[in-house]
Amino acid sequence: MSDPPAMARTRRLILHAGTHKTASSDIQCRLRRSASLLADQKIIYQFPDEDQWDFKQLVKAMSKERWGPWHSYLKRWSKTDADVLISAEQFGPQLTCVGAVSALQTIAREHGFKLTIVIFIRSQLDYINSRYGYSLKRFYHSKTFAEYVQDVLDGERMIKGKAVETDNRRSDIFDFWNYFSSLLNERNCGLDVRFIPFRQTHPDPFIQFLHSLELDPSLPWAEHRESSLNSGTGPRGTWLARELSQRLRHHGISPRAISGSTTIIPKETAFRGWDDGKFWGFNAALADRVQDHFKANNNLFAQAAWGRPWKEVFIHDKALLNRPENSFVPSGPEETVQMHRIADHLLLRIHRRQTHRRLHRLREPIERLMSRVV
Repeated sequence: MSDPPAMARTRRLILHAGTHKTASSDIQCRLRRSASLLADQKIIYQFPDEDQWDFKQLVKAMSKERWGPWHSYLKRWSKTDADVLISAEQFGPQLTCVGAVSALQTIAREHGFKLTIVIFIRSQLDYINSRYGYSLKRFYHSKTFAEYVQDVLDGERMIKGKAVETDNRRSDIFDFWNYFSSLLNERNCGLDVRFIPFRQTHPDPFIQFLHSLELDPSLPWAEHRESSLNSGTGPRGTWLARELSQRLRHHGISPRAISGSTTIIPKETAFRGWDDGKFWGFNAALADRVQDHFKANNNLFAQAAWGRPWKEVFIHDKALLNRPENSFVPSGPEETVQMHRIADHLLLRIHRRQTHRRLHRLREPIERLMSRVV
């Protein structure tokens, strides 16, 4: 008798959806550079548009509930037996909506795929601190760290770091039990959702990601590159970003109108040679407040996601609670004047670029050198 026919392999549509500030840029860079090795493992990693190295086209389509681009993209792979991998941290907020997840599951099935969702989870202390620095150096707000944390605890709607009263996006991004409740429910109904504790079980998130997909980490995957990281600005840079943000608001200059706004503070920090470590805004009392605020829901989430208490998964939270504050305040009048001059100089440079004054590109390097000496 002949052997029975082999069961057809179930193909996966794998969606890596962040969350935000969990090394997504580094993971995506290494996936792109490892595309041929992924193909050898029967995983397709290819962008919808050959001219763009991202999946934002699909993110935008999902946010507007336009599923045509998804059908077009998945139809490309209808005759392959490989999985398809998509990575964009912007998917995270979309996947908190039950309708979007259900629609995506339906589309995946229509094209012969089973949906798998991979999401990194970051401890709130680390996560809040990171998002504060990220939003501040992009001039989304001008809050102190304590003000920002208070908004988080009050459940303010934080859109690009700014609290707003009316918006259809979620306000509970740091409360994973509530934020991902719909995904947890879908998981209980059979959806393959994999939550990874960020930087807790392994020092390299990319290796954690490979383990999650049952891929061999010993294969020659692309190495980490410093250029793919969104590095912090340090205490002085964070202080400077807040000062500049206040000036921009006073003069009615929107961050969206500033070309290259995301690089202004990092470049200035590098130019000044400020090497004062990583910004850490928490003191012991504020860290305790935040941990106590999320403790109950963290345990509910950890039990649902990993079957263990939160403290057994995030074993480094104790070190974060004891981590000394590393922020910046000018040491005296002379340093205060110097830092304010730097902020004024950056404001002047931004204003000149917006008004297209002639010769500003020649004046800028000279003035920067002078401001460094003064």
